[in-house]
Amino acid sequence: MFRRKKILIGLFAVALISMAIYLMSSTEASLPKLVAKPVAVAVVTRGNLTRDITLSGEFRPYQEADLHAKVAGYLKDITVDIGDQVKAGQVIATIDIDELKDDLDRAKAAYHDAKLDYDRVSEVIKKRPGLLAQEDVDKAQATYEMAKANMERARTFLDYATIVVPFDGIITKRYVDPGALIQSSDNSSTQTLPIVHVAENKKLRLDFPVPEPAVPHVHVGTKVKVTVPATGQTIYGTVARTAGKIDNNTRTMETEVDVDNSDLRITPGMYASVTIDLDHREGVLALPVQAVVLGDAPNVWVVNSKHEIEELPVKIGLQTADRVEIAGRLHEGTQVVFGNRDSLSIGMIVDPKPVTEKKGS
Repeated sequence: MFRRKKILIGLFAVALISMAIYLMSSTEASLPKLVAKPVAVAVVTRGNLTRDITLSGEFRPYQEADLHAKVAGYLKDITVDIGDQVKAGQVIATIDIDELKDDLDRAKAAYHDAKLDYDRVSEVIKKRPGLLAQEDVDKAQATYEMAKANMERARTFLDYATIVVPFDGIITKRYVDPGALIQSSDNSSTQTLPIVHVAENKKLRLDFPVPEPAVPHVHVGTKVKVTVPATGQTIYGTVARTAGKIDNNTRTMETEVDVDNSDLRITPGMYASVTIDLDHREGVLALPVQAVVLGDAPNVWVVNSKHEIEELPVKIGLQTADRVEIAGRLHEGTQVVFGNRDSLSIGMIVDPKPVTEKKGS
């Protein structure tokens, strides 16, 4: 009897325990589980940062000039036209000025007579010093030197009748045809018409304005990357010269890069983009700009080892278009909240989801 009672009590205890376990599991199943909120995070990385600026520029000939005549006359011939390549020293046109030829002939004759007189006087002085008055000697010498100068002047004016190219280039404009009356460029009372316009195009100047904030970083020798949309070229070069002064109206400094154009792919007047590196840092800790709160008190929201959000102040260094150099209680590999924080709060438990960053500077 006693044994039967013990068995009943044991069975009753087992039933009670089973019921308790069932009730506990049912209660647990009915309670809402705490789910960590997914949140985008960026990872602190170490690398190189470069801050640059891209400006618009325009190509122009390295040198160019309108070629005028220095003497008046009718254009006898012209041997070039638009698009012709010319060489320095090449004769491209001549002016018919017969009167200057006559002037040169007269000047030569006067020089010849004056030289004969001066030579005879010099010979007499050598053989019989003191026979001639010094005044006569000086007069003969002066007449000879004047005649020589007049002859050289007449020869020079005759040379002006030949139009010569001063540098290698291309004829970009032809203003006159044979038979046209050419006015002397020395005649200030008459508006003279050029004969041709020549431009050096195998070497070009790329002009672009540098805004005032970037001026301290740009100097002769600064490296640049030039992109020419019209030809698809990418050219690397350096700043050749700067104006050394900020324009009061535009608050920019005129800057030039010399570009080799031996293949003539670039035509003066084309536009180009010029990229200049203003600052560069090697091996610095950095984050995307979307992961950093800038301003007077810059900070980041770190996801710590407990998956809790924690706010940390940081110091800001070099900033580029998409990344920021940071310093503070951060290390490489730290996960930082990326993007909008409106639905988050300090201390919140989150499930970090690393974002994929685009490769940039």
